Amino acid sequence: MKNTLKKAADSADNLFDTLTDNLSNRLMADGKVHIHPYNGMGNQERLFLRGRVLLDKEIPKSEDQDSYLKNLLNTWQHITSIEIDNTRVGAKIGGLTHVVKTDSEGFFEIEMDNPGLPEDVLWHDIELELLDRPDDRPETATGQIMIPPANAEYGVISDIDDTVLQSKATNYLAAATLMFFKNAKTRLPFEGVAELYQSLQKNGRNPICYVSSSPWNLYELLTDFFDYQDVPAGPLFLTDYGFSADQFIKPSHGDHKLEQIEHILNFYPNLQFILMGDSGQKDPEIYQKAVAHHAQQIKACVIRDVTNARRDQQVAQIAADVSATGTDMIFAADSVEMRNYFEKQGILS
Repeated sequence: MKNTLKKAADSADNLFDTLTDNLSNRLMADGKVHIHPYNGMGNQERLFLRGRVLLDKEIPKSEDQDSYLKNLLNTWQHITSIEIDNTRVGAKIGGLTHVVKTDSEGFFEIEMDNPGLPEDVLWHDIELELLDRPDDRPETATGQIMIPPANAEYGVISDIDDTVLQSKATNYLAAATLMFFKNAKTRLPFEGVAELYQSLQKNGRNPICYVSSSPWNLYELLTDFFDYQDVPAGPLFLTDYGFSADQFIKPSHGDHKLEQIEHILNFYPNLQFILMGDSGQKDPEIYQKAVAHHAQQIKACVIRDVTNARRDQQVAQIAADVSATGTDMIFAADSVEMRNYFEKQGILS
């Protein structure tokens, strides 16, 4: 039954792609497209950046006084994106250029050599240009690539929902209400989380990456939230919600997170990381697997308690099992307990 549903979803997706090809061509001709770069990352040898080419719906920025209806319409606009496939995107940084094509969902990935960028700053601009416009009107964007400075002490890999952002992810109705009827300026972080992450980042010395099962369509909402709440920026590793023979709606939560965590660890093999998550979904189990495979690179795991007593017992046992291997997994009630742990370990003074 599951295979039949996947095949049906794949057929529907192919049909939809065929029907939207002509629309994509018209949008390119009308100039109503936009490059959406996602924060990238780099090391001393390579640069990596994702992005997407979409119809520019000119969605307004969130405001504190926005009504529930406006928030609903804006979120729906983000979710129902119209992708521009099979179009070339050029990248230029430090005298080097690179050209890629978007896939069937409008995504592109740029992997290129580091042209010798300065090692004393965290963020570097990369210029992007849409190359297949049918006229001479330029469509450009500026992305940012994070490269940990030579004096970085460690990195942070953090979940978002119910770790940084109050999302109530274990309650589908409550989570949907927050996502659709609130916005980047009315959603709430956990108390003290911005100050804690700023302290961990140490004025741009230490990189922070965010791994989440939220869809890429919500990227701008999340980065606007980070900016408004003074949560340090970092590369986001989100999920493509789609229909295909290999993917029915979205990939496994655990598989996605573990794959992205391992991607970051492998990209920075000489840097240790702190893993930040919550007890609401499967972060403790995912981090336990990460420690089993990359113990030397994981400095500690810190889990925010957002669940009931029964789940708390499960998480406490996982934390004890992980800590017994020599890597701390701390189960903390709030940001204050987290900071106290980091201070005791000398990670924060």
